[in-house]
Amino acid sequence: MNIVKGVADLIRRSSSGHTGESPGSQGERLSPPTPRIRFSEVDDEAVLSSLWERYENTADKEEKKRLFHVFLKQFLIVFKNWEPVNYGQLPEAAPTAIQPGENSTSGNDIAGCFAGHPSEIILTLTEEIMQLTTLVSEINTSAGRTTTDLPAATISFIITSEGLPVLYALKIIARSLHNCRVFGYYDGIQKLTALMKGAVIQLKTMTGSLSVDENLSNFLTEKIGFLQRLLVYVVSIMCSLIDLDSNIYEKAQMYNITEGSYEIGASSSIDSSNSLKGSLSETRLHWHQKAIVSVMEAGGLNWLVELMRVMRRLSMKEQWTDMPLQCLTLRTLCVALSNNSRGQNHFKSIGGLEVLLDGLALPPINILLLKSDSNADGPRYFVKLFRVFTCVLIFY
Repeated sequence: MNIVKGVADLIRRSSSGHTGESPGSQGERLSPPTPRIRFSEVDDEAVLSSLWERYENTADKEEKKRLFHVFLKQFLIVFKNWEPVNYGQLPEAAPTAIQPGENSTSGNDIAGCFAGHPSEIILTLTEEIMQLTTLVSEINTSAGRTTTDLPAATISFIITSEGLPVLYALKIIARSLHNCRVFGYYDGIQKLTALMKGAVIQLKTMTGSLSVDENLSNFLTEKIGFLQRLLVYVVSIMCSLIDLDSNIYEKAQMYNITEGSYEIGASSSIDSSNSLKGSLSETRLHWHQKAIVSVMEAGGLNWLVELMRVMRRLSMKEQWTDMPLQCLTLRTLCVALSNNSRGQNHFKSIGGLEVLLDGLALPPINILLLKSDSNADGPRYFVKLFRVFTCVLIFY
């Protein structure tokens, strides 16, 4: 009921003209966050600039799609290990109103992606999220078919080959505060939450069908694993948007675009939730608070809690659950609820505490089946579960 209410509130806000960070009277809007960044004219960025220009100047739809993915593959190669200077904090000029169709380019352009990336790249990636959401919602679990003429396996292949690289690029984008603000300006948080919602609904439907039709068990098991890997990206991006430090300490399965396999990112014994207790610049603190509000208003907390519920049902059916996804979900909840009384109240109202208690009563089947003491996923799961409890219970 609370989830339905949250979605209804979101629809109401959308129909009333709410557009993230871009308020303004009809006929004009505020310019994107400044300064405007463009690729430099040397080395790898010059190549990217040329590829992007070819993409923008192409009219044919199929060729434009192909050129975008050529650009995207090169972007991931160039920026795979990219880290922004000073967390991507840049001095921002006062926003100015521009008329529709008017070019927002100013003399404050910055050449080079040392702190962020061009806003047009971020906008295009944000729009791609909507295409990915449509693909996820098209999978029909009852017959291995989709609402289109494409088999579900084909849809999964398209998402893997075209959708996951987009999410991987957004993971890179989210390392920079400037990029995060541009992403928020283009309603990226709302679009990302819609993708999470679609994936969680599909996961929930498939989980409910596991014991109904044994003939589909192999198909469902495969798709359940696929959706969990997709959600690793989505939740990881959301966590990065709320807490920029999460990029430093993250350990999650990420898709290696160049090699076509899953890889484990850098890890650390330090948890990112502790970084919030340290000193944050005023700019970063402002974004952190703004991002939490945006996630809550988009229904993000609702769907994170629902994701935990679905994964518990998978455990009850003795199905494999993605441990990095569970740890990421718990960490995202922790950074979103820490020192956030409004969020804690909402979390409790949608049954969040009960879900956490259920997680203690029935841990994921992966943990129960662990054979090696060297596997750190089990202890990490319970540590993060306890930290979310601490964030919420300390409010009483």
